[in-house]
Amino acid sequence: MIRKSQVAVAIAALIAAPAFAAVGFDANVELDSTYQGNNRGLSQTGRVELNAYSKTDKGGGFVAGRASYMAGKGGATTVDDMWVQFGNASGDIKLGRFEAADLFPLGKDVIVEDGGTPSGYRSNVFRGRSGDRFHGALSLNAGGGVGFELGILGNGDNVAGSNKNHIGLRPVVSFATSGLNIRAGFETGKDANGNKVNGGGVTVGTTMAGAGLNVNLSSGKVGGVKGESFGVNATFGPAGVGYILDKTGSNKDNIFYAAYSLPLFETGATITPAVSYAKGTNMDKQIGLRVRVNYAF
Repeated sequence: MIRKSQVAVAIAALIAAPAFAAVGFDANVELDSTYQGNNRGLSQTGRVELNAYSKTDKGGGFVAGRASYMAGKGGATTVDDMWVQFGNASGDIKLGRFEAADLFPLGKDVIVEDGGTPSGYRSNVFRGRSGDRFHGALSLNAGGGVGFELGILGNGDNVAGSNKNHIGLRPVVSFATSGLNIRAGFETGKDANGNKVNGGGVTVGTTMAGAGLNVNLSSGKVGGVKGESFGVNATFGPAGVGYILDKTGSNKDNIFYAAYSLPLFETGATITPAVSYAKGTNMDKQIGLRVRVNYAF
C-alpha cells in the first residue's frame, strides 16, 4: 500500500520537474452513499483521484505515461493506474498497472448487485490491475479499423506466500467503423487461486437512435467449472440501463441496473441516483440504491 507521504513526494517531484509544462494534471472527487437490503444497511464510500499524464511524439514514435493516485474515504491511499507506453502509429507496447481491452463492458454501472464476485464468466480474469505481477500488452494497428492486442500477465509478485501460478495470455481482436465496434478474444492461464482458466467472449457496441448500445457474451471454465454470462446495456444522454444473466451450471443470476445523472447547478458536477436488483437460483433477492456525487476539479 502506498503511504500518503510517498504520494505527496511523488506529486511534488512531478511539479518540480523541468518537463512540467508537458505534463497534464486533473483531479476529481467521487462520493457514493449506498443503501443495500438483506441487512446490509447504509454505507458511504468514495475517493479523490489525482491524475498525471504526458505524451511525447518524436522521431516517428511516441512515449506516454500515466499515474492515478487515489485517496479513499476510509483513509487508504493507493494507485489505480501506473503505466508507460511506447511505439508508433502501427503498434505499441504498454507496461505497468492498467486494464486491457474490456470484453464485457457494463455501460453506466454506478451500482450492480452481483455480490462483487459474479457467478458467471465475463472474459476479464486476466484484464489487469493485479498488484505487482508483471503486466504488458502488445497492440498492433492493421489499418481499416482492425486492431490486435496481446495481453500477458506474469506469474509472481513480491508478496510472501502469494500464489506464483497466476499467469495468463489474453489476445483480443477488434474492429471499429462508423457507429460499430466489435471486440472478440479469449484468455488462458491460471488465476490468483491457481485455478486453470480457459474462455472467451465477444462484445458488440453500436449507436442507435442517439443511444450507445452494448451486447456482451462470454463462456469459459475456471477450475473446471463452466460459467457463462450474457449482458446488454444502453446509455442515452445522462441515463443508462443494463441487464446481466450469469450462469454457472444450472444456477442462474438475473441482474438489472439503472442510473441517471443530474447536473449540480452549472458547475460541471453531477449527482447520480442509481438502482440495482438481482435474484438468482442460490441468491436471495438483492436490492441496492446509490446516490453518487462526482465533481471534477
